[in-house]
Amino acid sequence: MNPILTKSLAVVVAGILFLAIWWAGVPNRELPVFDALPANASAASTADADQLTNFIFESSWVTRNKTNESHSASIVNINGTPVAAWYGGTEEGHKDVAIFAAQFSAEDGWSEPMTVTHRTHSEAGLNRYIRKVGNPALHAWADGRLGLFYVTVSVGGWAASSINYMESMDLGATWSTPRRIVTSPFLNVSTLVRTEGHNLEGGGLKLPAYHEFLGKFSEVLQFNNDLILQDKSRISRGKHSLQPALVAMDENQILALLRYAGNPPNRVLSAKSLDGGKHWTTPIQTDLPNPNSAVALATLPSGALVLAMNDLEDDRYRLSLAVRACGKWQLLRKVEESLDPEPDQEFEYSYPSLSRTPDGLMHLVYTWNQSRIKHIRFNEAWLIAGDEYGQSLPECKQDSV
Repeated sequence: MNPILTKSLAVVVAGILFLAIWWAGVPNRELPVFDALPANASAASTADADQLTNFIFESSWVTRNKTNESHSASIVNINGTPVAAWYGGTEEGHKDVAIFAAQFSAEDGWSEPMTVTHRTHSEAGLNRYIRKVGNPALHAWADGRLGLFYVTVSVGGWAASSINYMESMDLGATWSTPRRIVTSPFLNVSTLVRTEGHNLEGGGLKLPAYHEFLGKFSEVLQFNNDLILQDKSRISRGKHSLQPALVAMDENQILALLRYAGNPPNRVLSAKSLDGGKHWTTPIQTDLPNPNSAVALATLPSGALVLAMNDLEDDRYRLSLAVRACGKWQLLRKVEESLDPEPDQEFEYSYPSLSRTPDGLMHLVYTWNQSRIKHIRFNEAWLIAGDEYGQSLPECKQDSV
């Protein structure tokens, strides 16, 4: 055998063995639980009384058509102010793609989008070559800080991604220098983010992540306050599950819904943890359709769960909202739909992100036809009154995973 080839194979095998040994050596410690919302949270405690009966549904544009494409929006609530981030540029993966952010107020609407970072800015901050930037995932720290995790690639495609972090103390007006987050000792690649992290009791956070190198699978990364990796818990394995969205049902129960990228039938995947995220059940297919697209999860003022999703097995021309009651999902509202898609035009309403403000209102942002980011503001009364699917919510005392 060629000596050079033999040496190369030896290096690869040694790297794989090192990774396997490191993974096996990750400490099997108890994980802190989420800062969970009470299961019986009252809408009256966080929302105005008239929200219980009056419907609220408003839409607006987050973006101002400054880029050819806009995609993968993320929204969080910082001290009552919704903040959104997304990426935009000529097209996904282009060298001119940048990450933008904006703030929302009921009086003035969305602020002028500002550029948070782009390829050359990230290169300077990270002191390394950056080929492209991708998915942002905002994080609302308990002390009011605004965090931004985002994806960069130096060589290859998204399978070779790394995640980075920036922070703002003023609702996104100014940002810290980008910082590379270490998630693996093996080249520190193949880690992507899409959905919001969750604060932990005592500090730190759990960050949903996924991988696209030699498969598609999901996990939860646990960091301390200094964003040093403390532990990992694998949600799924194989080649067909990614972009996990998590929600805490109580101190111990956590529900995860995942995008499905496998063979038909195309359904949203569901996994659960009964020990605060230390172990996960094997993901199973739900009854909810999924055309290989991202989903978003949040908690309503009543404590019920709301899900934003593409209610289709193929394409993404309909975006819907479902509510979970008595352990079962009920589709209630169609947020946007192209009833008669034209053969030569592809409609897409996708990559939703959900957040709730202290007034009890829900905020949904999503990709609109790959060209803009749209924002929907609604209350629970409007949502549960939906009958567009001919379904009504059953009454039950308590929901569980």
